[in-house]
Amino acid sequence: MLAAPTDASACGGTFCDAGPASMPVDQSGENILFAMEDGVVEAHVQIQYQGDPEAFAWVVPVMAEPEIEAGSDPLFQALLSATVPTFVLDSRFEDCGPDGPQFGCAFAPESDDLASGATAGEGFGEGDDGPSVVQSGVVGAFEFAVLDGGTVDGVVDWLDENGYAQDDDAPDELRGYLEKGFLFVAFKLRGGAGVDEIHPVVIRYEGDEPCVPIRLTRIAATDDMGVRAFFLGGARVAPTNYRLVEINQAAIDWPGLGSNYESVVTQAVDADGSEGHGFVTEYAGTSDVVFTDGLLNPAWDAARYREADPEAALRELRIQGLLSCNGETCMPAHPLLQGVLERYLPRPTGITFEEYYGCFGCSGTPDIESWDAGAFADDLEARIIGPAEHAVDLLDRFDYLTRLYTTLSPHEMDLDPIFHANADLPDVSNIFSATRTFTCEGPDFVELDDGTRIAVGGFDADPPDFPTALRVFEVPLSGPPMLIADATEAADEARTAWNASQGLDDDSGCNCHARKHGASGFAFSVLMLGTGLWARRRRPATRQSR
Repeated sequence: MLAAPTDASACGGTFCDAGPASMPVDQSGENILFAMEDGVVEAHVQIQYQGDPEAFAWVVPVMAEPEIEAGSDPLFQALLSATVPTFVLDSRFEDCGPDGPQFGCAFAPESDDLASGATAGEGFGEGDDGPSVVQSGVVGAFEFAVLDGGTVDGVVDWLDENGYAQDDDAPDELRGYLEKGFLFVAFKLRGGAGVDEIHPVVIRYEGDEPCVPIRLTRIAATDDMGVRAFFLGGARVAPTNYRLVEINQAAIDWPGLGSNYESVVTQAVDADGSEGHGFVTEYAGTSDVVFTDGLLNPAWDAARYREADPEAALRELRIQGLLSCNGETCMPAHPLLQGVLERYLPRPTGITFEEYYGCFGCSGTPDIESWDAGAFADDLEARIIGPAEHAVDLLDRFDYLTRLYTTLSPHEMDLDPIFHANADLPDVSNIFSATRTFTCEGPDFVELDDGTRIAVGGFDADPPDFPTALRVFEVPLSGPPMLIADATEAADEARTAWNASQGLDDDSGCNCHARKHGASGFAFSVLMLGTGLWARRRRPATRQSR
């Protein structure tokens, strides 16, 4: 999932179930954050995996020996929430007079390097043609090793001998990286770690050209897999070897609150023979939109657990807000706390987390053989507190945030996208807005901010077939983007034909005057989540894409 900064391809692959009957991990999406400063790229990768923890393995090619540490899952949640594409649909109703349709209330809106203690080669076997292990250690829930050199067969044998699952297709991809002098970072879950302990990983390396790994990823990828990349820096970021695509907002299912957004993006990045090699910009602007309140609690202090017995540690977790309790029922207030807590204070089968840790000892004599106060404190620091502090620091240091998105199928994953900053590019809002007019006699229609009108078809109408990519660009290192494909005229023609088929006059938009709040007409705007179809609706709303 991660890669090094070069003009060569670089990527990572997640594998499982090693052996003749190997099956790829069902990898349905990737979220990656890059922070770029002073010749150093810091890549945060959110790993998503469901399955047998012993069958998890992840191999990442890098150009130079990296620094590796744990990342923050709440940071990704904050980034996703702050920049999600949001569809805002205002509504207005025609004044149809006292004898016309009355809409009434029924249609109103409802209410620093943590791997420093690693020892090169320790605990790992090396064959004659195998790689050298230049670094190994533990970071959070993972064991890792950095491999240098060797042959393809040697690397494959090393992975087999050391318990790293792999796929039959991996050698062909590994060979190209070995020939270019890449190193590999191999990750697997620590013994006894469950999939609920999986967390983002940070890989820091020298360079100025971030790259999203794709080629090895295709081994485990699903069709139309979403790839979402965030960039923190001083300016907007654009793809270097992929195209930048502007979607046609008329193709959005506005009455359905953007329910077809993913499909529109998928079709748009495939337009004009780009072979899926395109990104859309979902947000570009100030990083202040990301809320940091939930990332770090100033009360968190790992030192207070180092001498604590289990009961004292559970009390301290409540005091520091890591356990959220209501009486004798407790829930973890951080996504990784449950995995860490159950590693050192395992709960009996059949007892819920809430019951066991909310009333420790109420369900019989607790198992405290695994309790190690110092190790528990170290894991809290490495997996939860340290990554949270670093996440807040990143958002404080970098004032500009870019969010890019694409979908790729395995056959399109033959080119690893690389990116660059271009300070001449304008900001991009993640807010899409339009107004729907409910008419008296004619078809309802949606009007975009630029005045474009699209008829809303009835329940028996097929959805309109509009071009999804309005414009396609290549972006230089500086200056404005270069237009290489423009479907504006075709989009206008398709929209005009659709409107005519639904009985909408493109010039006037309707047969009687629509107005906002007045004596007998009204309008409102709502903001909420929802899904729907392109069909006549009587409850306007808005939606956020995922």
